[in-house]
Amino acid sequence: MSAHDLTDNNVAADLMLIASATDPEVLDAVQQHDADLTSTYADKLALAAEAGDVGAPFEPAALATLRGLQAEDFAGWVRLRERLKRAGVGVTELDKQLRHGDGGPPDDDESVADRLIALARSECDFMHDAQREPYAVFEAGGARQVHGVLSSGFADYLSHAYYTRHDRAPTDQSLKVALATLRGQAQFEGDACEVFTRIAETEAGYWLDLCNDAWQCVQVTATGWAVVAGAGAPLFTRSSSMRALPVPERGGTLDALWPLVNVSEADRLSVLAWMLECLRADTPHVVLELVGEQGSAKSSTQRVLRRLIDPNQADLRAAPKTVEDVWIAARNSHMVSLENLSHLHPQYQDALCVLATGGGYSARTLYTNAEETILELRKPIVLNGISVIVTAQDLLDRCLHIDLPTINARELVSDMEARFEAAQPALLGALLDLFVKVLAALPSVVIAPEHRPRMADFAALGEAVCLVHGEPAGAFLARYNAMRKDGVLRTIDASPVGAALAAYLADVPGGFNGTLSELLDRLERFRPLGEAWPRSAKGLGDALRRLAPALRLIGFECKALPKTGGVIRWHIFSKPELSEPRPASPASPGPVATTTPKPAGLSAAAGHAGHSRHGAGSQSPEKGVPVPYGADAADDGEVF
Repeated sequence: MSAHDLTDNNVAADLMLIASATDPEVLDAVQQHDADLTSTYADKLALAAEAGDVGAPFEPAALATLRGLQAEDFAGWVRLRERLKRAGVGVTELDKQLRHGDGGPPDDDESVADRLIALARSECDFMHDAQREPYAVFEAGGARQVHGVLSSGFADYLSHAYYTRHDRAPTDQSLKVALATLRGQAQFEGDACEVFTRIAETEAGYWLDLCNDAWQCVQVTATGWAVVAGAGAPLFTRSSSMRALPVPERGGTLDALWPLVNVSEADRLSVLAWMLECLRADTPHVVLELVGEQGSAKSSTQRVLRRLIDPNQADLRAAPKTVEDVWIAARNSHMVSLENLSHLHPQYQDALCVLATGGGYSARTLYTNAEETILELRKPIVLNGISVIVTAQDLLDRCLHIDLPTINARELVSDMEARFEAAQPALLGALLDLFVKVLAALPSVVIAPEHRPRMADFAALGEAVCLVHGEPAGAFLARYNAMRKDGVLRTIDASPVGAALAAYLADVPGGFNGTLSELLDRLERFRPLGEAWPRSAKGLGDALRRLAPALRLIGFECKALPKTGGVIRWHIFSKPELSEPRPASPASPGPVATTTPKPAGLSAAAGHAGHSRHGAGSQSPEKGVPVPYGADAADDGEVF
């Protein structure tokens, strides 16, 4: 055969091969053969990994095979990936190698951070408050949401949004870089705003955040209340421990509250006044002190009252370990609620004083040497214990003391819980109805300046509550002053100097005029046994200055006279009693017609930075009120 014939034969063979390659049946057979080879090889990789060779899938040939499996049989790839995962293969790193092991550009942390920042800027508005705390405002779940830029809530939102868009999660480092960058944008480029926690006060009225998934809040004015959401509401944020209030229902009555709490009839209007004060963001708050014997439903009463205003993951909390813990807890909720206390150390009483009327706490910023973090807060407070908790005069002036009556009948906790949950929406609506009426009556309350107690705003609110309930003018103030006097007598009895001075003044009605050294000598025979006692005239002077407001409230003036001849003399004498304080009688408020207020349009920057802006003692125990069995089982008390 000639060379020419051989060439012709080879050409013919090639033409036949080309023709067969275009045959669909041949193509299907070839593709099936390749798929079988890939599947077989992938199965060998899985067997190798299950035998302990977890590096087998990362070999270059293995990566090429797995990419082919991803492209040709994704369902098979998913099954194989799960099998490799169970065998201990790092499938997250395997995914990364399959994306970039072919020489493609690495998807490093820097590029992911850039995409996170771009995503956040396209979806969120960034702002900061007066303390330069950064916030992000965005739409999610059909509602406008507000989160701190450095909060876990915003980090979770941004991670989920990135995963939704790119089908994979960002790394921790890229998320950290993105959040730090967005924090700077909010602080230096964002608008100034106010962000509130649970309650707010604006020109449009008072607001109560329901903390629900729809991010709704309630607007309250002297003409009515309405549920609002979106641009018409202030900016509210929330911590992870805060819980939702139900959407309030109209037509309820507060009569349904009293079977759920152990409060005597004489103290009910005082408790209602305290609850309404918790809803006001522009006044100081009063500390509610619930005291009663073991098993008097202190904890269950406190829990119900809190859950109508500021429900929390832990409605009742044990004594914190440090003063800083008190402030941190207050920062993350609206109400400070401590139970089962047996004693308040002076530093904690001082901290609660500042929290109730508004103030700041500073600490060194974590991981810094010279920077400080300042918390500026004003919060309502409720405490309970078997014995009297509040003894410091400053805190006593801010306190509403309620003695709980003895329990004669009990109910199961589950039954009480079911009744409360069923009644809670109507109870909240009834409380808001009362708030509307009290706001309408409040301008008519006038208390003479010389008769105003320290918590004058609360006294005026209490007077309005009594007026709405048909009580005469001055009724609340008389009860409140009587309660304060009882508290003062308790603080005097608890003080060795106070007890000795009270005994001395009872023995010497004319009082005292002389030096502190002379007074220290005269008080010696009235000194209580076993009690701490001033060791010097200076120590006695310090004690008298602390006692002076208490003595004044029970009719004695205690003051130092100007220095004469190098000597300071003190004068303690009985002062003439003022006439019983009584607010001016207003026109009867009558029933207040309530209408739904029209939400005022607020700018997106409306709202406060993580905090709110700036009684009568029991007289007759009531018949047994049903309370949960075992509600106060741990009533041994805790030193705080």
